[in-house]
Amino acid sequence: MYSKRQETIKSILIQKQIDAFLFTNFYNICYFTGFRTLVAHEREAFLLVTKEDLYVLSDGRYVDIFKPQEHVLFKLLSTEKGLIKHLQEIILGEKIAKLGFEKEDMKWSEYTMFQNTLGVELIPQDRVGLKMRAIKEDKEIHEIQKACEAGDDCLSDISKLLRVGMNEKEIAWNIERWIREKGYDVAFDPIVAVDINSSIPHYDTKHGSGVIKDNSIILIDMGVMYEGYNSDISRMFFMGKQSYDVIKAYEELRIAQEKTIKQISSLQRPIHIDSYCRKQLIEKGFPSYVHSTGHGVGLEVHEYPKISLTSDDDLKPGNVFTVEPGIYYSGKWGMRIEDTVVMSENNEVKILTSYPKKMCLL
Repeated sequence: MYSKRQETIKSILIQKQIDAFLFTNFYNICYFTGFRTLVAHEREAFLLVTKEDLYVLSDGRYVDIFKPQEHVLFKLLSTEKGLIKHLQEIILGEKIAKLGFEKEDMKWSEYTMFQNTLGVELIPQDRVGLKMRAIKEDKEIHEIQKACEAGDDCLSDISKLLRVGMNEKEIAWNIERWIREKGYDVAFDPIVAVDINSSIPHYDTKHGSGVIKDNSIILIDMGVMYEGYNSDISRMFFMGKQSYDVIKAYEELRIAQEKTIKQISSLQRPIHIDSYCRKQLIEKGFPSYVHSTGHGVGLEVHEYPKISLTSDDDLKPGNVFTVEPGIYYSGKWGMRIEDTVVMSENNEVKILTSYPKKMCLL
């Protein structure tokens, strides 16, 4: 798996006429080598890809977790020999003159440091690793499918716990507990939004105080991580009898979401998928939602392709992404239905999340 990816990135060096590529993104380093440090948002490792080898550069905390591979070498960062000295040594030894880097990830302070010390031409590259990651291999799709199945099972069990008097944090805690007790990891902090809070698309449950009441609307947006790969699903739950407006909105939202999924193969481009989905709701008199219609899912919960009105992506076999339109009325209530789907080799779309979307009155 990794060797194929490594050969691909080496061929990209030739295409782009650069001698090496320095990766700084945590997930891209993992994608090409399987090597993970503890904290994704801290700069604890670097990956240098040359025409001959790959060099993982990290410190002594991670020596024992590095798994040797052919043409993948570990360079120990220490006070005696830090990042710059190692890079200078490799650059000199392999006669590197042009060094590509991730322009969307490298910090300005890092760029200026490398510019002043490495003696090479730094050439910014656009989303090289991210674009490769957007096309999933069979094994990756399998892992995401398992994560989706776990998410379905979690929602099934959690729905049975929902009751009047239960607060948002309690529900979120039960979701996280279920996931961890089953041996998985959370893909992200669950969003649980009750009543007025459901009108906020990316509501922060950690700072929320909503409580389920009679006739409440409950939005749950959650995901599971399995073997490093994520799922993402949103479902609505309704506590008892609902008004005509709520029932009508939910049914139209469900129809729009399901119609959009069925049309993906013919629409092809993400920008057209987004506009088609919005049109279904706007024509029924509902407001356009403020977020994109979907996003790629993989090692990260949000990656490529972007299913939005500003997307310049094309859909390709192996793309895994969400379809998640919503209806929101500020200060009142909101709702969102989200599934994770995959584009197959014959451009057919398979839905990976299967928790029922029929209106659930508790």
